[in-house]
Amino acid sequence: MKRLLSPLNTVVLTQFLSAFADNLNFFLIVGMVKRQGVANPDIAVNYIQIAFLCAYVILAPVVGAFADKKAKSNVLLLGNILKAIGIAMLLFGLPPALCYVFVGIGAVVYSPGKYGILTELTSTEDELLRANAKVEGSTILAILLGTVAGGFLAENSDLPAVLTCLGVYLLSLFMTLIIPARAGNKSLRYGKEAVQFLRDFALLFRNSRARFSLIGTGSFWLTAAVLRIALIAWLPLNLGIEDTDQQSMMIGITAIGVVCSAFLTPRLVPAGRLHRAFYYGLFMVASVMVASMTYVLWLTIILLFLIGVFGGIFVIPLNTMLQEEGKALIGSGKTIAVQNFVENVLTVSGLLIYLTLSQMNVSVNGSVIGIGLVLLLFILFLATQLSGIKAVKAPVLRERQEH
Repeated sequence: MKRLLSPLNTVVLTQFLSAFADNLNFFLIVGMVKRQGVANPDIAVNYIQIAFLCAYVILAPVVGAFADKKAKSNVLLLGNILKAIGIAMLLFGLPPALCYVFVGIGAVVYSPGKYGILTELTSTEDELLRANAKVEGSTILAILLGTVAGGFLAENSDLPAVLTCLGVYLLSLFMTLIIPARAGNKSLRYGKEAVQFLRDFALLFRNSRARFSLIGTGSFWLTAAVLRIALIAWLPLNLGIEDTDQQSMMIGITAIGVVCSAFLTPRLVPAGRLHRAFYYGLFMVASVMVASMTYVLWLTIILLFLIGVFGGIFVIPLNTMLQEEGKALIGSGKTIAVQNFVENVLTVSGLLIYLTLSQMNVSVNGSVIGIGLVLLLFILFLATQLSGIKAVKAPVLRERQEH
């Protein structure tokens, strides 16, 4: 039992529960918006998603310092409390958009603690890579199950979904109490660190491995966010799938692919060869492009699965690369805050591009192809950085050589 609830496994379980509720509440919000009789529910959901992500952009300058100053287990605890409050607000009839923004604030507090604590619980690049694979794999499994559960629960009634979501957040909250509370850097000052955020941002972008990772993970999450919104409109149009529960199951297929990628990544992109992730980014782009042009159910299922597999093998090593460099340069919590800022600026930009294309009456297929082209541009930029990345060793390897 002690081994099952080791600090690292407890973090993985805590993250699984929190991510499960995060994705359940997305489909809860989608179901509520549809039942409210909004003229264009797809556009409304897009705006709500943008509002959620804006919390990451606005709070990025201070949450990294907060995560590094406090014990990271306490940071996870506070994040879950804020998420639970946001969902509980739905019980009092407050607007779903407002409640979802509050959940977003909880998510932005939670995220630096989630990844930052991994560097405290591991000591080598290989251990960190495997820890990231565990966290990403459990997160995507949670996305899969939360997506499916949210689709079914939100199809007919709001209350069961709200209560389930609230209960899971509370369970995740209690799990964080088991994680050892290791003291943070109490000397940090928020005002000073907010100013320092821009310097940290510039410092990471001057580092070739960190820059490669930030652009790569940002382009991945841009694509993932737009696809999740686009599929809600695309599935009825191309495949005639209109029920929320069936849509959530189709979106969950991509999550199954990412779960599989967590097992494949350490074998296909081993420690010391993290730059190989780039090639799987190319495969992901190709899968997105082909998927946007198919009208056949079985082929769509295969392509959505492959998008998940290639996307996971692309993003997991890049997270490891960034955590290694970031911990050595500016601290793990502040690194994740910069990463969240970059990812969410790109994601909001992608959603705004998709929204603009929709309002210009560009077809859903055309909009998805447009986002695929944006992703391709990012991947082509990464191609120009690849030779430099291959020549640079990880901080752990550099330190070993010096000693």
